Amino acid sequence: MNKPVNRLGRGLSALIPPARQPGSTADAPAASGDPTSGLVESADRAPSRATPLDHAPAPAHGQVVLVPLDRISPNPLQPRTIFNDDSLRELADSIRSNGVLQPVLVRRASSDTYELVAGERRWRAAQLAGLDAIPAIEREINTRQAFELALVENLQREDLGALERAAAYQHYLDTFGGTTEDLAARLGESRANIANYLRLLKLQPELCFMLGRGELSMGQARALAGVADSERQLALAKLTASRNLSVRQVEALVRRAESVPTADPSADRAAAAAGEQRHLDELARAFSKALGTRVRIRRGRSKNSGTILIPYATIEEFDRIAQQVGAKTFLE
Repeated sequence: MNKPVNRLGRGLSALIPPARQPGSTADAPAASGDPTSGLVESADRAPSRATPLDHAPAPAHGQVVLVPLDRISPNPLQPRTIFNDDSLRELADSIRSNGVLQPVLVRRASSDTYELVAGERRWRAAQLAGLDAIPAIEREINTRQAFELALVENLQREDLGALERAAAYQHYLDTFGGTTEDLAARLGESRANIANYLRLLKLQPELCFMLGRGELSMGQARALAGVADSERQLALAKLTASRNLSVRQVEALVRRAESVPTADPSADRAAAAAGEQRHLDELARAFSKALGTRVRIRRGRSKNSGTILIPYATIEEFDRIAQQVGAKTFLE
């Protein structure tokens, strides 16, 4: 009995070995580049090997069946959130000419519906091509495996966005727990590589847009993620983009910037309040000296408001203070 494979870094084939059926011509692999290659050549060129689901029993392990497109729902854990329209149209044109060369991978959602595990681009393109069904392989896969396989499929494509990849890593950790080391071991990735992508989640929204628009590279954005202050981070990002700085230059720029203390707004407000209170205390002492009694000044709730308190102990003291300020008294 073969030892189970725990690492998925080699692609979907680590979990889904190609099925070989007696008398089948599917032994010859299809075009390389897809982890499920070698399973079927085309839905319309291999009808004997792709069994329509409506007239077939539950598919055996590794059997390719034709599943109606409307019975398949997309993977809610799909890391990819952006599908290039031009690329999908090109794939749809290819499907019209050559059929679906490689099956999608699905898992059962109900008695007659399925959820995609891998192959969403083919599923979307098949709809654009006007197909009613698509070759599919069903596997008994739990949610965690489905997420891992969707990750692996997309990681093998260079056009997966850096932020999509970072968000997928974080979503996996939030959902299933574990450490970056655990995730790296399961996906066949390096821990440092995963950690670098996770750092991108510290970017403020404007930098995320710049990264998505291609104004910042992955390396530049990763370096800028180390800047804690949001305003400083944005300023350095704009400088990086305008001067097209190298990653090393950005890293040096970040080190210099982070060596300069960032102004703390709350500390500035506290310092300003303390300075104002010292000024009021000096005025209170001047009033006290002039009136011969202790005077207190309190700040009000609104700006530039307050109260001057002049206490007196006897009517005689009141008269004296009133005379000093030039006021008439009405107390006897």
